[in-house]
Formats: sequence, C-alpha cells, structure tokens
Amino acid sequence: MRKDFARFALPGGTVAGFLVHEADGRFRPLLHPTDQVTGIRYRLLPMTRSILAGLFTPGEARHHARLIEAELRFTDGVRLMSEPAVYQGGVEKLFKRADTAANVGREVGLQYVHAHIRYAEAMARLGDADRLWQALQVVNPVGLGHVVPGAVARQSNVYFSSSDADFANRLEAAARWPELRAGRVPVRGGWRLYSSGPGLYLHKVRACLLGLRESFGDVVFDPVLPRSLDGLVADTHLLGRPVQLVFSVRSGTFSPAAIRINGTPLTGARREPNPYRAGGLRVAGSALAPLLIGPQNRIEIDL
Repeated sequence: MRKDFARFALPGGTVAGFLVHEADGRFRPLLHPTDQVTGIRYRLLPMTRSILAGLFTPGEARHHARLIEAELRFTDGVRLMSEPAVYQGGVEKLFKRADTAANVGREVGLQYVHAHIRYAEAMARLGDADRLWQALQVVNPVGLGHVVPGAVARQSNVYFSSSDADFANRLEAAARWPELRAGRVPVRGGWRLYSSGPGLYLHKVRACLLGLRESFGDVVFDPVLPRSLDGLVADTHLLGRPVQLVFSVRSGTFSPAAIRINGTPLTGARREPNPYRAGGLRVAGSALAPLLIGPQNRIEIDL
C-alpha cells in the first residue's frame, strides 16, 4: 500500500487531493499544483490523514506540514483547500455542494472544525506542541477575540463546527480570498453544536495535549505540551479512579522521560511506535491499577 501510495498519490512529492483514473490507465491529479482544471492547488485532508496513518516518510511529513503552514493555515484555523471552488451560477461541474452552494458557508469558507481538529491531532503526531496548542485555542469560542484577530463575537458556550468568512456572496469570496488569508476579513461562527463535535475536541485535549489514552487494557502516556505549559496540573479519571496529572516540560522532546505514580517511579513501560518522533510510553493497566490506591492519585510526568 505504501509503495502504491508513493507511486500514484504523490506526483512531484506532493499528495494529490484526488486522482482521476483515466481510460488509458493513467492517474490525473486534482487539487494539486499540476491541476489545470480546478485551479485549486492543495487539499488538507490527504495531508493530515497521511501523517496520522504513518504513510509519509519523515521527510514527506515535514514537507506537507510546511505546505499546510504556508498555504492552508489562516488566522481562524486550517482550511480544507487552498482556494474555493469556482462558482458558475450553481451549475454542477465537479463538486456537489461546493459548485452549487450560493451561501458562503462551510463548503465555500472551507474552515471545517472537525478537519481542523484532525490537523491538531496530526501536529501531535509530529510532536509540534506549539501548533497543537494554537490549533486547540482558535476553535475554542471562549476568549476567541484574544486569539483570532477579526473574530466576530459568537456564543461562548456552544461548539461551532465551522468558522465562516464574512463575505456577502460567492463572487466577493473569490475576489477577496487573499485578504482572508491575511486576516483582514472578519470571521463568524458557522454551524453550531452537533453530535460528535465537543466530544472530538475534548478527546484531542485529553489524548493529544495531555497525552492520556486507554488502549486494549493498556494505558499510554504521550503528552505533547509546549514549554509555556510547564507546571500544568489537570484533574481527570484513569481506569475509573480520580487522578491529578502534573507536567514538567523541560526537554522539549514531547515524549515522557519519567513518570511517577504517587511518588513511585513507573517501570515496565514500553515505547510506542511513531515514525516521526519518539513515541509515548505504554504500560499494562493491570500493572498501573495497584498504584492508584488513594482517593486522589498524583501522576507526575517529566518531559
């Protein structure tokens, strides 16, 4: 699979947004720098999903992280594509909703928070703690005006599934797209709360930022914290018991160097595989549970 992925999906070293399988057997890339049809150069999802799946080599992962930073990251988060689909009066040419939607919503504004959170997860996979922390902040409606310049006031106790550029119509969006990239166009909350939204966000806080995961009877400690969060204390539950996580962020390697449970050094942990950085530490839940004996258990994690 990795061989075919590199052969077909990475023309010129950059992953294509889509591949069109021609009658003669060739694969023609869409949403790629060589795409002469759509005018769209980059698509987010193949980049982040390939990082998460470990399909990229470390060099390819770094290349695509730089592309996301240069071409897809805006002040209010990453966007699904580098340019919006061309609007031709609602006539369907290539894409369903992007071709036909008259409103400047998620399909045109292209900031889809679910995809943005997957970007945050990809940054954790790479060990880019600063990008992960920033990504979580720009889609948190609490105090958003301090993080996103030009953010229009939005309800602070609800999850927004998109951040919509404040354009009047599709034609204005196409003409002023570079201004959106530069942060000179106001952005407003789009679709509000729906089923999987807040859970997905909170999962990334716990599993990626704090790095606490339970997996097939094991517990994985894999925090990715910026140095600015040195000394962070977080209260949560682990194996059904209350725990207080205390982080010491000093080395900048974003992988645990030492873990103490109620003062006792954790032993017997093995390193998680990660092609892009040193992985977290995995320990059997059956070995960890006997150490969680108090009404409040303290877990100290040195990074």
